[in-house]
Amino acid sequence: MASRPRILTLTTDFGADGPYVAAMKGVILGHVPDARLVDVSHAIEPQNVREAAFVLSSIIDDFPRGTVHLAVVDPGVGTSRRALVVSAREQWFIGPDNGLVPLALREDETLDARVLVNPTIRRPRVSATFHGRDVFAPVAAYVLRGGPITELGPRAHDIVRLPAFTARQEERGLLGQVLFRDRFGNLITNVPAASLVGKPLDSWTLSIGDESIAGISRTYGDHRPGTLIALGGSGGMIEVAVVQGDAATRLGAGPGAEVRLVSHSKGWMDG
Repeated sequence: MASRPRILTLTTDFGADGPYVAAMKGVILGHVPDARLVDVSHAIEPQNVREAAFVLSSIIDDFPRGTVHLAVVDPGVGTSRRALVVSAREQWFIGPDNGLVPLALREDETLDARVLVNPTIRRPRVSATFHGRDVFAPVAAYVLRGGPITELGPRAHDIVRLPAFTARQEERGLLGQVLFRDRFGNLITNVPAASLVGKPLDSWTLSIGDESIAGISRTYGDHRPGTLIALGGSGGMIEVAVVQGDAATRLGAGPGAEVRLVSHSKGWMDG
């Protein structure tokens, strides 16, 4: 039987231009020449750990078991913050101990985390400002090759955790926020589309900034170009979009913007 392909994904705030992503890939390929490297995103807002966690969470279930995910958005680089390897869902997650990985896993209770302390599984000279290349990339290659995880370091039972991507339930609806702006200008929120099930989609109104959107749409093509709509996106979350346009620019909104969904169907929480 053929061996499983060695797949490694990369999520960073380094940007697509410049040497940083290429340097990490060079280190990984130097150890694992046949690795399949998949760029998830290098356009994360600088130091935005929550945005990186959301983007990573959106693709985890699309990859096969054994995949290694390297996520480096690291405002604490060079400080005493720890470096982690986490095993969960039959995949591996590597990154700084700043809450990114557990948030991406949506508080998965079965994760097994180890602190990276073995000095031999990193570059001989470690820059205080580029752990992505000097620490995380060598460790990712080590895991990708199937190196013994017990050699990395001890288990960690007190890893950093961030507040979950949870919209707040209100009397007549939900209060949430924008988590991510995609390249089309669509604004993806933390409101699961499944949370609206049970009431007619046309009974909901979404408010963002000074705009109100009546009803939840099925798809972009159901409306004329330029129409501001709300719909359930491919990742299962409610998003705000302009048909063949840019909602983020039109609304002047981005990650962190508040959204409120109100149902005009009596007793919406009664099911």
